[in-house]
Amino acid sequence: MTESRLQAVLRRLDMIGTALGHVAMAMILLLIGAMIYEVIARKFFNAPSMWAITTSYMFNGTLFLIGAAFTLRLNQHVRIDFLSSRLPVRLQHAVNLLFYVLILLPALSSTAWFAVGKAWKAYVRGTLETMSAWEPVIWPFLTGISIGLASFVLQILIEAARHGIGIYDPRSVSAPSERPGQADVAPDLRPGG
Repeated sequence: MTESRLQAVLRRLDMIGTALGHVAMAMILLLIGAMIYEVIARKFFNAPSMWAITTSYMFNGTLFLIGAAFTLRLNQHVRIDFLSSRLPVRLQHAVNLLFYVLILLPALSSTAWFAVGKAWKAYVRGTLETMSAWEPVIWPFLTGISIGLASFVLQILIEAARHGIGIYDPRSVSAPSERPGQADVAPDLRPGG
């Protein structure tokens, strides 16, 4: 597979994280709606709901993880790169590739695998969230976490491939200390797009 074809495949795979990023944005609106409803019901009608607090932590935890791949693609995770940004670009790519492959990928892959198993068991057993008086089924929340972790692992693989390309040809991808170039980001994510 040629380098340009590989990059085209990587951009296509980026669309998964981008789509989930948009889902996370929509979930923020649902979270805000649930909280506004709870405040109005509690303060003006003295009728607090049983579900608002539970749904708020479920939405918050899910959207946090569902948006992780999108955030990684945009290079917006917190980075402490005051030393690595001074290295030659090829070495920056090598350091990031090693970090992704040797540390992040094994840790998050095993976490995602565990989360998928836990979500499946909760679905099969019909497990309820017992920390709440509402006691909803917990599998949708755990499934959201599993999807978020799995997409994050996929995005780590994508970014590792980009760092591998960057070792070979640093000009063809963004430097690790920079935000992705305009050509690297889907059109709907570009400023003014």
